[in-house]
Amino acid sequence: MKPMSKAKFLFVALLAIVLLAFGAIWAFNAFMGKRPYSEPWQPQRARAEVAAACQAHVEVAATKARESIRRRSQEFRDFIDSRKSGAKPFSEDMVSLYGKWRAVSPYLPRIDKDGHKKYVIDKFDQHLFSVQDLTATMKRAIEGAVKDVEQIENELAVALRQEIIGPSLAPDEIPVAAEELKKAVERLISASQWDATKSAGGLMVSEIVASVATQVLIRMGVSAGILTAGAANSWWSFGGSLVIGILVDVMWEWIDDPAGDIEREMVAALDDIAARGADAIRDEMTAVLEARQKLWADSVQQLLL
Repeated sequence: MKPMSKAKFLFVALLAIVLLAFGAIWAFNAFMGKRPYSEPWQPQRARAEVAAACQAHVEVAATKARESIRRRSQEFRDFIDSRKSGAKPFSEDMVSLYGKWRAVSPYLPRIDKDGHKKYVIDKFDQHLFSVQDLTATMKRAIEGAVKDVEQIENELAVALRQEIIGPSLAPDEIPVAAEELKKAVERLISASQWDATKSAGGLMVSEIVASVATQVLIRMGVSAGILTAGAANSWWSFGGSLVIGILVDVMWEWIDDPAGDIEREMVAALDDIAARGADAIRDEMTAVLEARQKLWADSVQQLLL
């Protein structure tokens, strides 16, 4: 047999390569389908499995939010606890010669009948805290809790989107994920008749703070009717003034007793206000969170559509 010429050999080799290439393409299409990149490499998870994973993320987010609310409410308690050391100098001023003079002077003619009360409030501000200190601390705790919930919700949105579509999100995709969850929540709110949920759903900081603060002040001993009446004239500071008035009233019955008795009664009153205020912030913000958590859970179903 005559040896194959070099040109013929190259032609046969090229033909074999072409046939192998086409064969490989045919085999790939036969085993992988006509659109190899239209499906994920990993087997598609069932919808129920994805939904369960998303609900688990909602539970984790709610747990983190509850811890944040607990921490923020503790900040209010810590503020009042930090000021209890002022009870001693406050009580000493009350039983000093000048303090006693201010206590009896309203009974004298042509003397300001509210002079002693003003003196007590002034010393309270000096040694313990002012209305502005109290209301600013309460507002800061509530605002902090609301903003923490907002941040946790944004993190939840990222986790849900990644759970649903698979890959990690690029930095510029994170706001998109947050917006998707926000819109899903808004759709639920607009379709519902729950006024309380609408406030929680919007997470408008000013509205939540006002609503929660009102309930906190009431639970700290401020009458709802009196608080409403003061709304036209800076209800926030007005409510804080009433709280301090409650503390001063506790001390009032002990004004003729030694300084130690006044100090002990004031510390006990501060403990009570601190506990009631912190508990109220925690409870009222937890109610907001529970409404929000339900919206998160219901939104998962919309995101999976």
